[in-house]
Order: sequence, then structure tokens, then C-alpha cells
Amino acid sequence: MRGMDWLRGVLRGARAERVLEPALALLMASLALLGQIGYVHHDVFALWLDLVTCAASALGAFRPKEGPWVFLAVLMAYLFVPEGWVTFGELAVLISILGMGIRGQKRSRMILTPLMLVIVVFRSTGGKFSLTPMAFWILAFAAAWLVGDAFARSRAAQRQAVEVALMGQRTRIARDLHDVVAHDLTNVALRARQALVLGTQDPDDLRYIAQTASKCVDDMRNLMRLLRSTGGADADGRSWLEPDVPSTLAAQAQRLRTAGFKVTAHVEGPLEELTGTVPHALSWILIEACNNVLSHGDSSQPCTIFITSSTTVIDLAVINGVAGSHLSLRPGRLGIIGMQERAGAAGGNLTVTPHDDKWIVKAEFPLRSYSMVSDRS
Repeated sequence: MRGMDWLRGVLRGARAERVLEPALALLMASLALLGQIGYVHHDVFALWLDLVTCAASALGAFRPKEGPWVFLAVLMAYLFVPEGWVTFGELAVLISILGMGIRGQKRSRMILTPLMLVIVVFRSTGGKFSLTPMAFWILAFAAAWLVGDAFARSRAAQRQAVEVALMGQRTRIARDLHDVVAHDLTNVALRARQALVLGTQDPDDLRYIAQTASKCVDDMRNLMRLLRSTGGADADGRSWLEPDVPSTLAAQAQRLRTAGFKVTAHVEGPLEELTGTVPHALSWILIEACNNVLSHGDSSQPCTIFITSSTTVIDLAVINGVAGSHLSLRPGRLGIIGMQERAGAAGGNLTVTPHDDKWIVKAEFPLRSYSMVSDRS
């Protein structure tokens, strides 16, 4: 069972493009070997030619530019095969046609397909006109061509869907950053107006204005970086609300317990004073990590959530048991990419690590101290 789960994980996404051709070539080589063994007048040279041809058909998966041309060079050897040889390697030509279609090598396929078709038809007919072999090879080439195109269209649609979803995630992150900056600037304006009305020059007011303004500069840089990567942000006019990290932690822990998970939450250090982009990112990553626990976690194993806060850094770790069928997940999946971008937008970083039968999500955010001196530097 775990072997099948591993195979599904290997064949998922872009890896299929690297595995499919070698797998088909191996199958074709096995058929060639069995065919030669079962044939009474088998020839060892014919067998070696078939095996080399099958290996050449798999080369395109690793060397896309050179592979099809190398295969054509090997395939030309069949033009000089004695009539008494029985070979099966010509069928590997379908693997090369299929591979070029999967990778979207339209120009190479347009050039090489007619040449390959002439070679295999000449080999099958012995240079004489015969309708049946010609019809077989034309239909086989057309089938390989169409299947390769269908696979390429499917992969392109998947990539486009991922890009659209990632753009939506970046837009939401940019919107949150915009809300944070707007909130901080509003507080700066209110604090400055209060000082003007009261006619005071309280150092605390000046320090607050300097620190908050410096923080806004960093947040705006992150915001502009996201806007440049997405082309715009979708401001929907919603009101800004500072997340309550302890409440979010309690709600997510209860949510997992309701689903049957054994959850333990540990908090060290103060969380109530967090402001700006960090609590937004921390809460969002916590919710997304718990979503993954619900989707892929093993409820029979314990789930632990750690949040550690100090004067310089805040850490989040979510550790849960995962069924073996989901340990093939890799940090390139869409939800994980979203968490990594959310952490990066707040100045932190996120790592996802499978370990034995555990899945560990760890985020770290530096809590910077802003000042007029650091801002000038």
C-alpha cells in the first residue's frame, strides 16, 4: 500500500515528465528481451540494438534538446539491419514522439516525426509498398502525437491554476499589509494631533511616532514588493482588525479537538502586545497549518502547537502525526508556498519538514526594535 502511495507521489505533477519515458522504455526493453528469448532464431545483435534503442528513447527525459536527435541517430541503424533479424525496438519511436509532445517540443517534433516515420515504415516493408504496415505506423504515430498534446495541455492548465491561486494569495497578503500600514499611520496621525492640541513635547510621543513610522517604511517595502510581483492589490474596503493570537490559538486547538485530535498547546512569553504584520502572519499560518492537520493528519497521534515569544523573536511550531500516504508531500505544494510567502512578507521565514511519521511546520519572526537612528542608517 505504501508503495502505491509513493508511486502516486512520484507521478504527481512535473515529476511525471521525468519518469514516464524511462518507465515506458524499460517496459519496451522487457518486451524486446522476452520477444527475442521466445523467438527460435533470435539474434544477440538484434537484442542489443533493441536495448540501445529503448535506452535512447528514455534519454529525452533527461536531455530534452539532444535526446530526440540521439534517438533518431540510433533509429537509423534499423535501415541497415539484415532481413533475417527480428527486432522490436522500432516501437520505442512512439516513446520519443510522446515525450516531445509532453514537453511541448513542437519544432523538434515537426522535424523529426516524418524522418522517424520513413525509417520505421521502410524497415517494416523492406522498401516495398505495403498498405497495412504503413497504416499501422501512421495510426500509432498519430495516437502518440495526440496523447502527448493532451498531456501537455493538462500540465499547462495545472500550472495556470497554481499561478492564479498564488496570485490570489499574494493579493490577500498585500491587502493585509496595506491594512496594517494604514492602521499604523492613522495612529501616528492621532498621536501627533493629540500632541499638537495639548501643546506638549512628550518624548514618549516622539519615540512612538519615530518607531511606528520606521516600521511603516519596512511594511511598505514588503507591500510594494508584493504589488510588483502581482500587478496590483485587491482592496475590498474591509475594516482592519488586529488579530488576537491567543484567541486564534485557542480556537484552532478546540477545532482540532472537536475533529478527534489530541492537541496540546504550549505558549511561552507574552503574545498580547504583538502589533503590525507579525500577528497577521502568525495567525494566518497557524490556521493554515491546522487546516493541513485536519486534511492530512493522523488523529490517533498527538498534535502539539508551540508558540514561544521573547523580546527579539517569536516562534511557531506545529507538530502532528501524518499517515504514511501523505508523507510524500513536498514543500512545493500551494498551501505551503502560501505560508512561506506570508511569513516572508512579515520579515520571517517558514520551514516544513517531514520526520519519520511526523509533519513539522516551523515559523520564525524577528521582533525588531525601531528607532530614529536605525531608520537613518
